[in-house]
Amino acid sequence: MKRFAKQMFVAVLLLGCTVGVRAQEHKWEHSLFYSIGRFVDIDTYTGNDKGLTTKFGYGANRYFTENYSLMVGFVRHVDRDKAYDDSVVGYDEDDFVFLDIPILFQYHFNNNGFGNLMFGIGPVISHCIDNDLYEVTNDRYNGLNRKKKIKEYNYSIMPCVAYETRLFRIGVDANIGLRDVKRIYKDRTTGENLTSGSKHLNNVCFTLGVKF
Repeated sequence: MKRFAKQMFVAVLLLGCTVGVRAQEHKWEHSLFYSIGRFVDIDTYTGNDKGLTTKFGYGANRYFTENYSLMVGFVRHVDRDKAYDDSVVGYDEDDFVFLDIPILFQYHFNNNGFGNLMFGIGPVISHCIDNDLYEVTNDRYNGLNRKKKIKEYNYSIMPCVAYETRLFRIGVDANIGLRDVKRIYKDRTTGENLTSGSKHLNNVCFTLGVKF
């Protein structure tokens, strides 16, 4: 399943490059957007946690036809959750900040005079610019203390749907994490794993955008 997800991710990126090269006619559209929604941290060792996701970003949208477009964005993305038991190793709160680059292939239904629907999907490359650190409150000498929780890069798929007018876009989007981002640490003395399992970061957000 992981191999298939990676292959699909690469295929979508290559498709985007091909479309961009072959496009003959084009129109540019720019937007600023803000998103807020549910953060879902799926961890096979500590259990699943829920929290808050917020995003603020810019998107450049290139139309190839009246209906088809490709959007590339730059997004500051924050994930925070509240662990339910911070006395257990690995259960402390998560607080991550990412720089996202979404590449979305979009289909716009014909405008009916009041606005139109848009459906989109594409890959998202995320770089963690502020990584959370383990804080084992009941063991100050624990080998996990002050170590980074997740890997520097994450990859996800973003499906989205929105209602558009000439100036605004209102919709719902999601990030489905494809990569296991958990860092695995071992005890330097015993060689035993201090962390185990896998970790995938996901979210579902309500998004409001202004087009110009």
